[in-house]
Amino acid sequence: MLSSCAVVDFFGPRPDSALVELAQSARADADDSNYGKLRLKQSEELFAEVNRICGVEENGEVPQTCHIDEEDPAGPSTSAQAAVAQLVELMDKAPQESRPLLARQAVQLASGDAPLPDAPSEDTLTQAMELLEFEYATVYGLDVAEAHGAGVDTQAHAELILELQNLLGEDAPVSSPAYFADWPDDSSAEQFAEELVQSSRNHFEAAAATAKDSQWRNWLIHAAAKL
Repeated sequence: MLSSCAVVDFFGPRPDSALVELAQSARADADDSNYGKLRLKQSEELFAEVNRICGVEENGEVPQTCHIDEEDPAGPSTSAQAAVAQLVELMDKAPQESRPLLARQAVQLASGDAPLPDAPSEDTLTQAMELLEFEYATVYGLDVAEAHGAGVDTQAHAELILELQNLLGEDAPVSSPAYFADWPDDSSAEQFAEELVQSSRNHFEAAAATAKDSQWRNWLIHAAAKL
């Protein structure tokens, strides 16, 4: 017969395999001279997320069944691009509540361009429509901030707008003549512009966390990284 301890170990919670794989990969990348510091921080965040999802016992300790080896048996991802690809791929297998963290980490590592989906789904097109409308409003707000003395750069926004328009084709909405800009009384033009850009970045990142198509998710991550 199994001892009571063995029964607890057998039936206890298990760490999420996708999060464990990502955490171990990030830990293995911590020695990289180019982005090791960032990957070390990401590994700490991921191991903490593994424990959070697993839960803690009454004494505040992680259950014995949730203890994991921090070493990656597969070795490091070898590049930031490979790490982004791994995050994009395993996001589908990770817990829903963990995906915003994975999207944020992917954005931190991403650079360059990513292709748009060749055959976008209805969900993808709906997200693209919402993002395009948001970018129209963002560029309008940045123009207002610039008129009040802020130094702004709308090139990345303009490029993303063009890509979204191409994805949506003839269904792409046109920009409105004006948008409402909620300018806090205590914000300077520069602060207002910075808040607009951060809000835009947050929208693309949030969309990546909920995207169902991995190619679209990859594009959203690289889009957020440009802003």
